[in-house]
Amino acid sequence: MTEMASLVLFATNAQKTGDFYRAIGLDLAVELHEEGPEHLAVELGPVHFAIYEAATPGRAPERHSSGDTFAGFYVESLDATTKALRELGAPLIREHELMPWGCRIVSQDPDGRAVEVNQREHCLIS
Repeated sequence: MTEMASLVLFATNAQKTGDFYRAIGLDLAVELHEEGPEHLAVELGPVHFAIYEAATPGRAPERHSSGDTFAGFYVESLDATTKALRELGAPLIREHELMPWGCRIVSQDPDGRAVEVNQREHCLIS
């Protein structure tokens, strides 16, 4: 059986990108391994999630194009997370929408990656 071990993001500004993922609820901490650079990281179940400063600045590829990624997270409160992302000024690509598993939004991190945020069995009706 194959399992995912890690998800590593490279960011133009690791602290700013870390703030975005903290707004989603990730408890990122500074890590420093013996020979590697300082970075932000957290264990998400069996997956090691890390953010490193990129060697060169850049942006994620256009959504749904080759090389694009689409990470998704479940949160306890989609409403609170949406509020936190708005306070950071993070763009929402998709507002609250009903999905088979609950409700979601799609936001964009500081490097342009689309990020899905879900809450099971929830949907805000406007």
